[in-house]
Amino acid sequence: MTIHSSIDVLRFIALSHIVVILYLFWKQRRNPMAVVSIFFGLCVIGYLLADWAYLQKFPAIHIPILLFPFTVPTLFWLFSKALFDDQFRWHNGLVRLLIAVVLIHYLVYFQYKYHFIPLAESVDLLLGLLVQLLSLAFIMLGIFEAIHNKAADLISERLQFRNVFVVVAASLMAITVLSEVSLAGASPPLFLNLFQKIAIAGLTLFFSLNLLAFKAGFFPDLEVKNTIDQPPVPIDEALVERLKDYMEVQQHWRSEGLSIRKLAEKLEVKEYRLRQTINQHLGYRNFNEYINGFRIQEACKILADPAKQHLSILEIAYDLGFASLAPFNKVFKETTGMPPSEWRRSKP
Repeated sequence: MTIHSSIDVLRFIALSHIVVILYLFWKQRRNPMAVVSIFFGLCVIGYLLADWAYLQKFPAIHIPILLFPFTVPTLFWLFSKALFDDQFRWHNGLVRLLIAVVLIHYLVYFQYKYHFIPLAESVDLLLGLLVQLLSLAFIMLGIFEAIHNKAADLISERLQFRNVFVVVAASLMAITVLSEVSLAGASPPLFLNLFQKIAIAGLTLFFSLNLLAFKAGFFPDLEVKNTIDQPPVPIDEALVERLKDYMEVQQHWRSEGLSIRKLAEKLEVKEYRLRQTINQHLGYRNFNEYINGFRIQEACKILADPAKQHLSILEIAYDLGFASLAPFNKVFKETTGMPPSEWRRSKP
């Protein structure tokens, strides 16, 4: 078997894995996470087909397919955000961003290939480099989403998956973009193409198998069934009571910089046990969401209290454990639907 035929075999192995992934997400297409995953999967399919020599013989088919690989880095960022940020919501601004990215890529592609605007070759290469750097920036944003707030994640499966996601998926895409930047538009060597297809085939197989095995709580509102029956984690009633006393009675949620690790140390319990308790028995997916629930509830009481109208919103934010006003305003608006100042004015 030649290298070319090996690349084609790996290409279609990866495509078959992606079809399985798309089918699983299509069944949950009402979920924002599933929608982004479907688009991302379609774009990866387009990426795998775009460098297929046979398809390049038909420009009428090949050029529209380029729409998909052009958006892979941007959708990689959105996929990462939807996967690891429980507050992610699809909105029109993201659609406009995707359209802008595709238009920029198409303009640079046609300029480089057909030179419809007379520019020096060095300028064309510079434009191509800038577009690749833009793609690399979106990949870095995707890596950031996987790392950001990792310590506050209460879902053990997702917490472990973050490491795999960063090391494998992000590294693969970064290497791909960096190689394209260094080659400056030239065709990549066969060994690099072969390595890339092996990595994509392995990654898609890993993700499709794990998607079938993830527990229902891995994805918000996704009913992904586990193929292996696992007994539920037994409730540690003593730990639940100690946690409630520490948070609800003693109000340690007021402590600035409180983390799951610090709380576990205070309660003298293993961190993973505390994560399981808050996630599976109290229903929270993120530790910050759990802490901020207490803070915003108390903030609403203070803002509605006529005797505390003299307190500024900044003072309230500091007293409730927020490091500054901006995160307090953000969390308050996400929870109540309006800024704290407007919420205060709405109360008699």
